[in-house]
Amino acid sequence: MSGTIVILGGAMAGPTAAARAREINENARIILIEQGTRVSYAACGLSYYLSGEVQSLEDLNHERSDFFRQVYNIEVWTETEAIRLDSIKKILTVKQSKGEMDLSYDSLIFAAGGSSIAPLEIQGVENQTVFRTLDDLVKIRSALDSGKKKFVILGGGPIGLEAADGLIRAGAEVTIVEKGPQILGTFGDKISRVVRGILETSANVITSARDESFEIHEGRITSVTVDGRRIEADYVISAMGIVPRTDILKEAGAGIHSDGTVVINESCATTLKDVYACGVCVSVPHSGSFSWTPQASVADKTAQVAGENAAGGDAKLASFVGSLLLRLPNMSAGRVGPSFRNLGLAAGNRLGRAFVHAYDVEPYMPHAKPLMLELFYEKESGKVLALEAAGSGVERRLDAAAVAIAGSLTIQQLAKLDLAYSPALGTARDALNVAATVAVQAERGRTATVEPADLQARTQDYCIVDTGKKARGSVHLHIPLEELRGKIEEIRSALLKSGARQIACLSETGRRGHLAVRILAAHEIPAVNILGGARLSEF
Repeated sequence: MSGTIVILGGAMAGPTAAARAREINENARIILIEQGTRVSYAACGLSYYLSGEVQSLEDLNHERSDFFRQVYNIEVWTETEAIRLDSIKKILTVKQSKGEMDLSYDSLIFAAGGSSIAPLEIQGVENQTVFRTLDDLVKIRSALDSGKKKFVILGGGPIGLEAADGLIRAGAEVTIVEKGPQILGTFGDKISRVVRGILETSANVITSARDESFEIHEGRITSVTVDGRRIEADYVISAMGIVPRTDILKEAGAGIHSDGTVVINESCATTLKDVYACGVCVSVPHSGSFSWTPQASVADKTAQVAGENAAGGDAKLASFVGSLLLRLPNMSAGRVGPSFRNLGLAAGNRLGRAFVHAYDVEPYMPHAKPLMLELFYEKESGKVLALEAAGSGVERRLDAAAVAIAGSLTIQQLAKLDLAYSPALGTARDALNVAATVAVQAERGRTATVEPADLQARTQDYCIVDTGKKARGSVHLHIPLEELRGKIEEIRSALLKSGARQIACLSETGRRGHLAVRILAAHEIPAVNILGGARLSEF
């Protein structure tokens, strides 16, 4: 095959697709078109430049235009805007400084990415930007270098938290404003709460923001008011998410999902003949259907498939598991599998959950740090569905869970999975093994749990017994686990006196509470363990 392959989009997916196309086909003319001034930059590395870990902005440029010309024999057209596509005649109309021109192609790869969302009333103001490109990064870094310290980030999702991480490490005073009830809205409430608690040691976090307004003086934002609360601001970053940039394809008649993403098949082909799509503007195979996962790893994999097939190959996408990993100050957080909302929609009351506190390495090691996992599974089959994690060493557990999900492993298999071990690098019974074991115990009826929120909503149903070494909060009884067997009658009497239906066992992390439930069950006293222990409860 010879002919012409045109690629729209030059951030990450486009250059990857172009390079892959050249590897497959040496004879084609390949043209990479980018509206901005740079191609092949590391969008996921923006926060590391803010923090100072990446010293030069040019280090985030994977390869420059001349590299693509010299090594791959690819024509790079920057500052070129695609304005119209005629898929019948196979003509793309582009606009450059010298005017419009028509470009004929044999196959086309659409990798235009997405557009960042920002409040209309501050667009064009000097001291604000989105968090997406190297040009945005130049503006933010310049503000930091000029002594600006007070930054307000609009959005508490992954993009907002990445921006916060870089700014906090650079010494900035950061306020995160999120309209939803929690940061990381695609997560369940437990890991989100853990992340917020740790993040608030170095930043101000506001959620459930209903009303935002901006004070602008002489073309600069001086403050942001959130629900009547005024926050001084030297700089505002909009990290409210992105929308797929797919208007050209839509106008050309391509299939578009309701969320604006491009409809593709497993070959990354769109509904238009010889037009492929990749990157953050497409929905990919996920849990038996297609979903939008705007992540760099997804963009890379779709770009490889689109590039190969546009050049005459026959590559196919594998199913994705929705992996997400974030580095934050003092911790990491991430998840694999469907979002918490989609898990609930798909599994309903068949959804099982197991939450554990653990350590990344053996707790006797001086560098041991906390690790929290919440494992989601299907009750009937035991199939692993998702994992959310926060703390230290989360990437290792997320990777193992991703393989478990892709391989349709069950909680029984995951509980016994032989994972690599060394005291300084892990634990003999890994946190992931522990989470799966807790799930297995629950499904076998060997333990019962209550969500902290359910406990708070129905306190009259529970007589709370604190099994920790030291008493805390408003509980009915404090009996350390070590003394429990000797005070069974006292517990039985307290339950009767309280008028509650059952005992709720409280401990620091939930581990001692689980053991207490087993002891009480042996004496025919109805009991449940407070999931996650005191660290996730209001005690």
